[in-house]
Amino acid sequence: MKKESFHFSYMILLLTIASHFLTSTQLRCHEDERSALLEFKATFFNRKPWCCDNDFLGEPPKIESWNASTGEIQSDCCSWAGVECDKVSGHMISLDLSCSCLSGKINSNTSLFRLLRLRSLDLAMNDFNCQIPPSIENLGSLSHLDFSHSNFMDHIPHSLSNLSKLVHLDLSTNMLIGTILPLKNLTQLTHLDLSNNSLNGTIPTYFGDILKLNHLDLGSNVLTGEIPSFLGNLVQLKYLILGNNELMGQIPSSLGNLIQLTFLNLSFNQLTGEIPSSIGKLIQLTDINLRSNQLVGEIPLSFQNLVELRGLTLHSNQLSGEIPSFLGKLTQLTDIILSYNHFHGTIPSTILQLQGLRILDLSSNNLSGTINFDAFSKAKSLFALNLSSNKLSLIVETNITHQFFILGLGSCNLNGFPKFLQDQDSLVMLDLSHNNISGQVPEWFLNLSIEFLSHLNLSSNFLTSFAQDPVIFKWKSLSDVDLSFNKLQGSIPIPTPEIRNYFISNNRLSGGILPLICNLSSIQMIDLSGNNLTGFLPQCLSKLSGSLKVMSLRSNNFIGKIPQLNGNFCMLSMIDLSYNKLHGPLPRLLRNCNNLEFLNFANNHIRDVFPSWLSSIPSLKVLLLQYNRFHGLIGKPRNGIDFPMLQIIDLSQNSFSGSLPSKYFKHWIAMKVSKTYPSSYIGNAIMRFGFLFPYATYDYSMSVIAKGIQMNYSKIQEYLTLIDFSSNNFSGAILETIGSLKQLELLNLSNNMLSGSLPSFLANLTNLEALDLSQNQLSGKIPLELTQLTSLAVFNVSYNHLTGPIPQSRQFATFENNSYKGNSGLCGNPLSRKCRDLKASPPSSSTSKEDQDSGSAMELDWKIVCIGYASGLVIGVVLRNILITGRRAENLVKNFGRRKER
Repeated sequence: MKKESFHFSYMILLLTIASHFLTSTQLRCHEDERSALLEFKATFFNRKPWCCDNDFLGEPPKIESWNASTGEIQSDCCSWAGVECDKVSGHMISLDLSCSCLSGKINSNTSLFRLLRLRSLDLAMNDFNCQIPPSIENLGSLSHLDFSHSNFMDHIPHSLSNLSKLVHLDLSTNMLIGTILPLKNLTQLTHLDLSNNSLNGTIPTYFGDILKLNHLDLGSNVLTGEIPSFLGNLVQLKYLILGNNELMGQIPSSLGNLIQLTFLNLSFNQLTGEIPSSIGKLIQLTDINLRSNQLVGEIPLSFQNLVELRGLTLHSNQLSGEIPSFLGKLTQLTDIILSYNHFHGTIPSTILQLQGLRILDLSSNNLSGTINFDAFSKAKSLFALNLSSNKLSLIVETNITHQFFILGLGSCNLNGFPKFLQDQDSLVMLDLSHNNISGQVPEWFLNLSIEFLSHLNLSSNFLTSFAQDPVIFKWKSLSDVDLSFNKLQGSIPIPTPEIRNYFISNNRLSGGILPLICNLSSIQMIDLSGNNLTGFLPQCLSKLSGSLKVMSLRSNNFIGKIPQLNGNFCMLSMIDLSYNKLHGPLPRLLRNCNNLEFLNFANNHIRDVFPSWLSSIPSLKVLLLQYNRFHGLIGKPRNGIDFPMLQIIDLSQNSFSGSLPSKYFKHWIAMKVSKTYPSSYIGNAIMRFGFLFPYATYDYSMSVIAKGIQMNYSKIQEYLTLIDFSSNNFSGAILETIGSLKQLELLNLSNNMLSGSLPSFLANLTNLEALDLSQNQLSGKIPLELTQLTSLAVFNVSYNHLTGPIPQSRQFATFENNSYKGNSGLCGNPLSRKCRDLKASPPSSSTSKEDQDSGSAMELDWKIVCIGYASGLVIGVVLRNILITGRRAENLVKNFGRRKER
């Protein structure tokens, strides 16, 4: 018995020793893997201040604790942070170095690729700034790979498709380009995230074979084509994100097969057609985002089946009909965003009974009716309400205690500041624009939500003043304010130094710009146009150029020289100083503002030569210098590419001389190449604040003579092209290079001293809508080739020396006498002089000599006629504007020419 007991105890001892041995063995990593990790750390670890989000949490990078010392614990890499080893073999199977302050270029020799048994590798949120190395295929056991947010670039390597065991792949938020084709063998994937790159092409057909996918995110790339119907085969999908691409066509009804889907995002594409009713079959859906497409029709009735729906975002489409009342029965709804559509009718009362409703944005629709504001207090969780830009009438009681963070009550027929705002201590965004609020801004309003208010819009009311002048805004967080289109008098209100966007145009403000404006260190857009401001522009404006993108001071009474406007760093993309009394030369340092798109110095007293030094700015699209004192020759281009993006240039009413700048025409690529800009305007990429979303844009505006009349463009379409060199002293022939500007729409060379024939190559300008060559010395016949200009609405060759018959076909059959008068040798309709009469009664030699002898007398008579004509023109223009305002130009004014001011 004792012997058996001894043997049993002995066996227990042996097992304990063996267990201890095995345990210690499995915790010790392999030396080759340990050295590979230390080599990787030595090569790529670079602790920098704030190199990762973990620094904000006070957590050191995982890799920092790795130690090469010989201590038993420290040398065991299986115990290092971010490392996991197999408990039996001791080989490393998982490595998590996300957010570890790693930087440098990974290549095929990197020690990491010696860890052949890795099953999971996470290098997210680092900075490698290189291509994903093809040697990634060495890690053939990988099932989980995360390279997101790590500045990988270039194409996805084809070798990645050899990782056939991959289940989870995340390459999001890098700088990857090319197609998605290299992933075609990864049929075991359940999670694929390629979002926020620059991947292009169509969605590959092999995606229809990855049947285990439950998470697919291809958002924020440049994918094109249609959403393929085979995605409906991926019945395991729970998350489908294709937003922010260039996908087009209709939403395939096959998506209704994805019955496991909980999250659908197809936003920011070019999708058309109606929302398929099959989406209503996806009863697991919690969020649907279709914003910023071109969808039409009504919200499908089948959506009433989406009982789990929490977020419905259909913002910025062309949806119509009434807002369905069944939305009030989807009791899980928290966010309803239907703004920027064509919904009409009243707001369903059922929506206001949703107890969990947090966000309700119905702005920019055609909703109507009268509604009591107190009804919104029933939605106890509602903190963001936007009703702006509809046709609603709001009844506002004084006893409202509901607290809002975001409140949009623009265009709600308000006659005064709602009194309940006095108790709103947490407002962040407030819109009271386009109402009937008049008089002085009450003093209590300036103390509204002092701590939190960041966005304020009071534009398009009838406000006259503040309680003090100048008023200093007290809002500590104010970043965006719009007070434009009121009747405000007094000095410029002084915003907080943190202001980003400041709009106070079209008021009656007076005085000068205080130097305090130069302390706005975060300012991005400032618009003081359309006031009565005077004095000199402060030289310190150059301090703002590091942040300032848009500066509009047009239509004031500023005097003196233009300050340099840019300091050590220039972010300016738009400058408008037109319609002032500024003089002196243009500031030469503007050549360093490489982001400039729009430059307007029109209607001042600037004396300078042509600013050829601006030609190197790669993004300049609009250059307006008309009605100044520019002079001299335009000369030759400075380098090979001059003004490559220029599409609008107006040099009219100056004193330029010499020949037309034909060599510049060769470089104006934007006027040669056809581009498609769907509903796009110059400048609208510049974002200004919106409510709920930073969606609104700042559009550039200008005033030019187009088709014979003064045209005020509140927005400038991306495809508009214009050259106006009228009323200068250009001479010589019209050279053939101008015929290469095939996208040109408006061309005005009138009132110069151009000579030679009317060139036939102008027929190459197939998009031309207006051509004015009047008041020159052109001779010869009107080429029949010009009848090919089928878009031509305005044509003026009056007061030249043209001869022969007037073409009669196509557009030329629509032009009237004013287009041809002052050319004694022209004949045919619409002139009363018939061409046969001209042949029957040729001018005698005595008559010709008489004409020559009277040349100097005619020149004197012509100057007298011009003076009389100018007086009559002013009176005529005033009467015309009164009588025919608002009608189309081509039906009103057939004389596209202008008379040079003397």
